[in-house]
Amino acid sequence: MNEQKTITRVANAQWMGDLRARIQARDCPEFSSDEPVERGGLFEHPTPAEYMLGALTGCGAAHVELFANEVGMPLDDCAIEGKLTMERFAPGDPHAENGGVTGVELEIEVTSAGSAEQLEEVKEKFRAGCILYLFMSTATRVKDNWTLKRPG
Repeated sequence: MNEQKTITRVANAQWMGDLRARIQARDCPEFSSDEPVERGGLFEHPTPAEYMLGALTGCGAAHVELFANEVGMPLDDCAIEGKLTMERFAPGDPHAENGGVTGVELEIEVTSAGSAEQLEEVKEKFRAGCILYLFMSTATRVKDNWTLKRPG
């Protein structure tokens, strides 16, 4: 029987002006977020949307490794590119329901000597168990495109 365990993660942001923030999580090095110049930022750091994609692709890479190990698929490499598409809508526009995010697309390239069947198992486990993939899928359409590349 699986035991439910609640995990809480905490991050703190300190406003720095010009639509920037300094962010701290655990005892890790601080990092900053910023917005494009046309929105009033300085565009010197990744935007919050880019950090969100970084979290999704990082979580995805970890889960590909985890699930490849579970199905016995050797893993030489995994590269994931995430793209988030959004539009700016006027306040109150019904299309702005998800903050204007219209979709997320992941290009997942797995380098392995494993079989196509093993990759299918990894995909199934990924789609059912990658935490941030599932979370993002509740807010918008997430499309994942997988490629199996042979080593060498």
